[in-house]
Amino acid sequence: MIIDFASSLAEYLTKQNLQHLILHVTNNCNFRCDHCFIDFSPKRDMALAQYQDLAKQVGKLFWLDIAGGEPFLRLDLAEIIAAFDFKVVQIPSNGSLCDRMVDQLQKLKQLTKAEITISLSVDGLEETHDRIRHQKGSWQQIWKTLEAIKALGGISVKINSVLNAENAHEIIDLMKVVRQYEPDFHSIILLRGDPMNPSLGLPTMAELHRLAPAIFEILETYDYGRNKVAARILRNYHRYLWKTSLQTIERQTQVIPCLAGLAHQVVWGDGRVSPCEMLDPVGSLQTQTLKEITSSPAWQQQLEDIKAKKCHCTHNCAMFDSIFFNPANFPHLAVGSTV
Repeated sequence: MIIDFASSLAEYLTKQNLQHLILHVTNNCNFRCDHCFIDFSPKRDMALAQYQDLAKQVGKLFWLDIAGGEPFLRLDLAEIIAAFDFKVVQIPSNGSLCDRMVDQLQKLKQLTKAEITISLSVDGLEETHDRIRHQKGSWQQIWKTLEAIKALGGISVKINSVLNAENAHEIIDLMKVVRQYEPDFHSIILLRGDPMNPSLGLPTMAELHRLAPAIFEILETYDYGRNKVAARILRNYHRYLWKTSLQTIERQTQVIPCLAGLAHQVVWGDGRVSPCEMLDPVGSLQTQTLKEITSSPAWQQQLEDIKAKKCHCTHNCAMFDSIFFNPANFPHLAVGSTV
């Protein structure tokens, strides 16, 4: 992975070209989770042929980041992903469609030699998780799905948990339970956007600071399924991400320059395109090419606004690019940060 990333970094630094595409394949979902910020109003998902055309426009990527909705509701998911040229693909899921997931992942393994990671969402211990997701039994199902995917071999499995005021009291206990199932990693993500449940918010800053030592004590037991050097860099990254995210919340401004719209772009399931999931779409692939959208005055204005720090967020995917594709951050990745 380090060699693959180094080549992508060199390409970005010389060309400032897209390296990380967040690709929504649908806004349909069989869950309605309290913390979700996706717009579930009826929209027309792009067809496979449109994704194949987009892949030609995009070219080589470091990271293809699948999103939804629930991606595995699409029966052509493997074919959509395989149309793109990438080094790493990550697919999130609520884990409810186990048989369909196994089928699509078996197909995908035959269609690509790139690294595949599945991110399963777990947002509390059983009672809390099922309540947040409004799906009784979803907690029990997630672990059956995890074991089924691990049995396929050759696929990394990580757990994602969205930290919020409703699950903060048990997040450490949750992390201890998750560790027993031996995923490759457990990602703790801060609540962001406008959640479906408007009363749901972040824990207090005091609580976030209090939780940090215990969170990272557990996180640092993971090797990410990688060698020691890569694992150390990723541990340091997550510490720096946490520190930077909390500073962003406290200061209400960008703490590190944001590369959204440059290294990082978003395509929604209906073809609309945004520099970031937190910003409004600028154009649509239903009527324009990607180049037409990203060279438009509206897109360029959004880039100027981002550069001028007119927006700020803790979106971990955007923060990943802003950290890893900016050499000024490399000392933090090499040495680590206090939290």
